[in-house]
Amino acid sequence: MADYNYTPDALEKKSVEAAAIYTKFTLLVSRYGEDAVYCFVEGYDMPYYRSIVKNVCRKEPIEIKCKGKGSVIATNSYIESKEDCKKYLKRYFIDRDFDNNDEVPETIFITDGYSIENYYLSNECVSSILETEFKITNVDNHSKCMNLFNQEHQKFFEGTLLLNAWYCSLYHNSEWNRTDVSLGSSFPSDWLNLNIGNITFNYNLDDIESKFDKAPKIEHDIILKRMNELKGLGPLRARGKYEIQFLFAFLSFIKNEPHKNRKYSVAPCSLPFHRDTMISTFSQYAEVPDTLYYYIEKGERIE
Repeated sequence: MADYNYTPDALEKKSVEAAAIYTKFTLLVSRYGEDAVYCFVEGYDMPYYRSIVKNVCRKEPIEIKCKGKGSVIATNSYIESKEDCKKYLKRYFIDRDFDNNDEVPETIFITDGYSIENYYLSNECVSSILETEFKITNVDNHSKCMNLFNQEHQKFFEGTLLLNAWYCSLYHNSEWNRTDVSLGSSFPSDWLNLNIGNITFNYNLDDIESKFDKAPKIEHDIILKRMNELKGLGPLRARGKYEIQFLFAFLSFIKNEPHKNRKYSVAPCSLPFHRDTMISTFSQYAEVPDTLYYYIEKGERIE
């Protein structure tokens, strides 16, 4: 979740939090010493990173939650400057969001897409979920499911483009106070009918400006430019909370398909899954980019 601009002044405000997180880190070090990997994350991200870190480092990952992206960055600066911390294995993880991350230290991993949620919507991830958890191994059934996923995912992505582009434009507006806009974890329900097979949207820029009336006005040309940029980048760079909302709707559609009228599913899905726990439930299937493997191994980021 984006919380602060990452200017020196903004990060200075996070120094108190960084000091508190350092204290927590020292307590954990006294318990685990050099036999662990200390993982600093924004919030509920560790279910995605845990097994990857453990497999690469062959050490137990220890989660240290920070209060958002700014806290991870400030903590990285605080801890990495201390000589007595250098012997311990530490990894820092943040989401890309719509921020300009050019000044983020190379000792912090930045997701390739908007956030970790986007790694759950690759074709490989969805295909594996369908095969393993839904037992859809027949080629014809599997192809029909994947075609439906890609068709509906594209509709959803295109429908959310305007709000994504407007929100992205705010990140590049110096007048924006980030506390004035809170999008929430779901796309506004009064603008979206998220029924797989019949996804529809009903909103425009006036609706956005009316709903988020404390945000600065953005010129239409700027928003159109952002829309074209995001469209070219694809769903990987769209807001992850909305993307995982779509994935939950799609898997629920397959799971709840009536037994007597099955067109896509072949058997009941025995795995219970909920919107709030998608990250942990399907973590073993999520895409893992080479950039993440490299960072975990080396401790430095490559683009």
